[in-house]
Amino acid sequence: MRQQRRHEMLANLQAVRALAAIGVLLFHFGLLPATQLPFRVGAAGVDLFFVLSGFIIAHSSSRSARHFLAHRLIRVVPAYWIATAIAALPTLRHIDIAAASGWLLQSLFYLPGPGGRPALIFVAWTLVYELAFYLLFWLALRFGTRLAPWIAMIVLLVLGLAALPAAPGPWPLLLEFALGVGIFLLSERLGDLRRIPAAAGLGLAGLGVVLLPAVLVLTRYNADDYQSLGRVLYWGLPSAAIILGVVIAERQGLAVKGRFILLLGAASYAIYLLHPIMVGQLLQLPPAQPPIAWLSILAAAIVTISLAIALHLWIEAPMLRWMRGLLRDRAPVEQQVSAELG
Repeated sequence: MRQQRRHEMLANLQAVRALAAIGVLLFHFGLLPATQLPFRVGAAGVDLFFVLSGFIIAHSSSRSARHFLAHRLIRVVPAYWIATAIAALPTLRHIDIAAASGWLLQSLFYLPGPGGRPALIFVAWTLVYELAFYLLFWLALRFGTRLAPWIAMIVLLVLGLAALPAAPGPWPLLLEFALGVGIFLLSERLGDLRRIPAAAGLGLAGLGVVLLPAVLVLTRYNADDYQSLGRVLYWGLPSAAIILGVVIAERQGLAVKGRFILLLGAASYAIYLLHPIMVGQLLQLPPAQPPIAWLSILAAAIVTISLAIALHLWIEAPMLRWMRGLLRDRAPVEQQVSAELG
C-alpha cells in the first residue's frame, strides 16, 4: 500500500505530461501546409515539461540519489538515439554518404549543424536544456540531498539571468527548471500543502491553463521568440501554477485514475520524439481546407500517438528495465515514475 500511495502521488503529473506532449504535437502539426491550423499555445508544452522536470528531479532525488546521473541518461539518451535512427532512414537516403554521416553524428550528440541546421529530431534543442539541468543537479548533489535543490535553484537563477564573464548566456529557459525546483521546496520543505483544499489546487491549475492561451491574446508576446525571458514570464509562470495546482490536488487525494491517461503520460517522451518524424513525412501533402484539414491533423495525431504507445510498451519500457537492472540498483517507485516524467 505504501508503494501504491507513492506511485499515485505522481499520477497528476503524468496527466500533465501527456497534455504537454500532445500540445507540442498539435502545435507542430498545425504548421503543416496540409493543415494550416495555428495552435500556438501548444508550444507551451515545452514550458510545462521544463517546470515539471525541475519538480520531479528534486522530488525523486530527495528520496534516492543513487546512480542519479546514470538513471537520467538512460532515460533520455537511448530512446532519442532510436528515434534519430528512425528519422535518418527516410531523410538521409537521398544525400551522399559524407553529408549523411555528418548530419547523423551531429544529431546523435545534439551538436549544432552548419548554417543552423537542426538535428534530425528537431526538438533536440529542448533536450540540451534537460541534459544541462541533469548535469547541474548531479553536481549539486555532491553537497547532499538536502542542500542540492537550494544550490541547483541558485545556480539556475544565475545562469538564467546573468551574463557571466567569458561565457555565453544568459539562458532564460533554465529559470523554468528553477520554478519546478522551487515548487518542490515549497511543497516539501517550506510548507504543508495538505492544509490547502483540493479545490484551491484545481483552481490554481485552471488559472494556469487559461493564462497560457490568454497571454497570446492580451499581450504582444511573440511565440517565435522561443528562448527569451518573455517566454518564462508569459508561459513559464502559468506552467508553474499548473504544476503547483495539480500537486496540491494530489496531496489532498484528488488524483487522475484513468489508465489510458496514465499510459499517455508514460508514453509522452515517445510521442515527443516520434512526432517530428511524422511532421517530416507530412510536409509534402498539399494544403487543405476545413474540414479536411481538421481530419488530417486528427488522423496524424492518432497514428503518431498509437505508434508512440507501441514504441513505449515494446521497446522503451523493456529497454529501461534492462538498463536499470545492469546498475544492480532497482530504482525506488518515485524514481521509476520520475523517469517516466523526465
